[in-house]
Amino acid sequence: MDNIKYFFRGTPDDYIFSTGSTIHWIIVLFILLGIELIFKYRNELREDKYKKIFKTFIITILAIQQIVLYSWYKISGYFTIHESLPLYNCRLAIIFTIFAFNSGKKFYKNICCYWGMIGAVLALASPVLDPFRFPHYTGISFFVGHGLLLWSGVYFLVVEKHIVDKKSLESVLTFTNIYHGIIFIFNKLTNSNYCYLNAPPFSIDFIDRMSQFKYTFIAFSVFNISITMFYLIYKILHIHLLKKRTIKNMFKVY
Repeated sequence: MDNIKYFFRGTPDDYIFSTGSTIHWIIVLFILLGIELIFKYRNELREDKYKKIFKTFIITILAIQQIVLYSWYKISGYFTIHESLPLYNCRLAIIFTIFAFNSGKKFYKNICCYWGMIGAVLALASPVLDPFRFPHYTGISFFVGHGLLLWSGVYFLVVEKHIVDKKSLESVLTFTNIYHGIIFIFNKLTNSNYCYLNAPPFSIDFIDRMSQFKYTFIAFSVFNISITMFYLIYKILHIHLLKKRTIKNMFKVY
């Protein structure tokens, strides 16, 4: 019982997770291994049996992760309106990913691919965790949530062959900017920093010296540029793979 209480404790340790540490590399390599397995067994995952198992696994784990996280915020007393709402891009992307697996709607898949994969890569490369020393639920939740976001995006693109086209780019950019506009106002009203529109997740000297207007403009721009870059990278890889398949098929003919 004491171990469980410690795992879900609400008193922070003022601990900062060490980026590039051994545990960080182990977690990243494990997530990369999962991506490799999705690529390797993509044909098997298209079969109804394995498709159902994979979808059930992702939905179940993400749902549990979300329910336990927000229950912990409430019960532990750690909840604050400034940090604990599901308003960050990755938190919302997780919810949309669950919707995507349940409904199959393209818009939800687009959010998973654009927001989820971009956000997961950035978060896993430079983790910003709650100040609790391991073992603690928030650390597990962070890596499980972002890891499964990345796996889900890869699954949609590689297994289901979800197409990221110009229309999806336009819809995600429109949604992103409207959403961020609303969040910017919410941040101002509540003195919060959701989506890091008011300040970066960690202190950087030259950014800290920027005016609020300049930083927020750059933050909006970075989101738009990242989404556009994701689209362009996808298109380049997609064209490359199509050419590779065409050449392979030509050799088969001859």
